[in-house]
Amino acid sequence: MNSQIINEKIKSRNPIIAFLLAFFFFGFGQVYNGQIKKGIIFFLIEFIFLLIFGFTRLAVTFFGFISILIIGFIFRMYVIFDATKTAKNLKNYKLKPYNTWYYHLAIIIGISTILWFSDSTLIVGTKSYSIPTTSGEPNIKLGDKLIADLNAYDHKEPNYGDLVVFQQKDSLYPGMYRIVALPYDRIEIRNNFLIINGKKCQTSFIRKTKSEGFNVNEYEEQLPNGHKHKIFAFKKPFEENTSMVSERRIPENCYYLLGDNRDNAMDSRYIGIIKKDEIKGRIVFSYWGKTNDRINIDFRNK
Repeated sequence: MNSQIINEKIKSRNPIIAFLLAFFFFGFGQVYNGQIKKGIIFFLIEFIFLLIFGFTRLAVTFFGFISILIIGFIFRMYVIFDATKTAKNLKNYKLKPYNTWYYHLAIIIGISTILWFSDSTLIVGTKSYSIPTTSGEPNIKLGDKLIADLNAYDHKEPNYGDLVVFQQKDSLYPGMYRIVALPYDRIEIRNNFLIINGKKCQTSFIRKTKSEGFNVNEYEEQLPNGHKHKIFAFKKPFEENTSMVSERRIPENCYYLLGDNRDNAMDSRYIGIIKKDEIKGRIVFSYWGKTNDRINIDFRNK
């Protein structure tokens, strides 16, 4: 009888199960192997890593962001390897009280709840976006992978030329355009060129080129604070009513946003002004794209 009970409490660990648990639930492979303290420590280490990167704001730089990915990948691979190797060596494992399906389920629910309420993007202070349109050309390209600084405006106000991520309350998807007018500004658009507070923004012709098969002119535009960036304008405006906008005043805590591809952007000419609380962050750099030259572009200077 006693030997039967002992045999029932001894069972080898399956390396495949340990691998899968460690892969999908950080530290849970160790719990499966009876190393609950180790699993908790691994989980806390990953959480502390995120806090450190968020506090130091390293993730708003390209090399800081890459270091997060590398360190995170190496540490995760180690945790998975440790769980798998340990399980392989546990031929005569004595089951712990928590090695039951209901304890495991409770731990999974607990970990999932913690992860749900501690969004890693909010902790690190950055979020990745993929560009699905050409509305930001010639600066932002179709297929670019961008990082936005979610805390960019915690201690300062949005400014002319900032490329920002925003989401209106009635919209399911975020938008990404450039701030061209600030609160209390008077803005007017003539032939896709800006007039801010009665003064035309300086523009310089660069070249003739194409965008999605359309003939466009490329210009360099300078905003009131001196910020310079490139824009596209169709040789023949796609819609006359958007290339010509009568003067209007921007209300308090609101901003006017335009796409750099002036004839091919659903910006403030269509969706209206953007409120400050709808601005979620500032685009800071790219980390990937369709070509190698799209890696590590600093959009704070574009």
